[in-house]
Amino acid sequence: MAIDPVLEEYLGTLTEVVFDDGLDVPGERAREREEALRAPRLAKPHAIEERGVPGPEGAPDIRVRIYRPSAETGLPVTVYLHGGGFVVGGLDTHDNAVRLLAEQAGTIAVSVDYRLAPEHRFPAAVEDAFAAYAWALANAAELGGDPERVAVAGDSAGGFLAACTGLLAAERGLPAPLFQLLVYPGTGASPGGGFSTSEGADTSGGMSGEELGWYLRAFLGDQDLSALPPYMPPGRAEGLSALPPTFILTAELDPLRADGEAFADRLRAAGVPVEVKDSPGMVHSFLRWMHAVPAARAAAQPAFEALGKALAGARATG
Repeated sequence: MAIDPVLEEYLGTLTEVVFDDGLDVPGERAREREEALRAPRLAKPHAIEERGVPGPEGAPDIRVRIYRPSAETGLPVTVYLHGGGFVVGGLDTHDNAVRLLAEQAGTIAVSVDYRLAPEHRFPAAVEDAFAAYAWALANAAELGGDPERVAVAGDSAGGFLAACTGLLAAERGLPAPLFQLLVYPGTGASPGGGFSTSEGADTSGGMSGEELGWYLRAFLGDQDLSALPPYMPPGRAEGLSALPPTFILTAELDPLRADGEAFADRLRAAGVPVEVKDSPGMVHSFLRWMHAVPAARAAAQPAFEALGKALAGARATG
């Protein structure tokens, strides 16, 4: 296993961050946002709009950014949940990824600015993700979209939230997403409900096992793990048969690669159609560096294409 040389060189230009109790979380969020805003835009959607949508009961509105790839009506809608360990990340850090997803998959994309830990611990992010999905279902037509073709997508922690959204839709009586796209997700699918790490993972830039543990502690706090709801973690939940056809994109050098593969195995066992594709030479979070690393952009293409094919196929047979 060897990291892509352009990616390795680019990672060497980034600020090294130590994830421990002394981390300046607001400062890290600002740094990542500024880094993303300096990057060139990879796609120019027909229109971009921001608005607030209703949050869970008793919670504030959720900010969303809506990307329309064209003026065409009746387009599918995809709710996108960004990565960042439930602690960092936002609409700006994943702007390029969602621009490309909207363009390449031919979908209206609704990027969700869910509440972050440690200020807002579990289940805040999960409930925000579900509320945004419920809003997209109810308002797809107003957006110029097709309410019968609403998908979910997410990377890393966002993949976790996307899977939770599908499980909650079944539990709460909403239609299941038409499709789910999960990019290097952490789902807790490994035996015992943990997040297994892959042998040979490169922790020089993407993520380390120590960083993963720090994120989870920030997300869950001191909650009693035995009292968590049945969808936690989604990779070990019952009722996975309720989830839609799934595409999982992993990264060869990602500590979470084994977890994504384990989740795919559990989905297959539940009868869910699933495709897994690995990305040679890539580390965790590579979507954020597509502007600087051609191999990262190429690695993301199969995921966007799979989403577009699933959504277009549903229109053809619907």
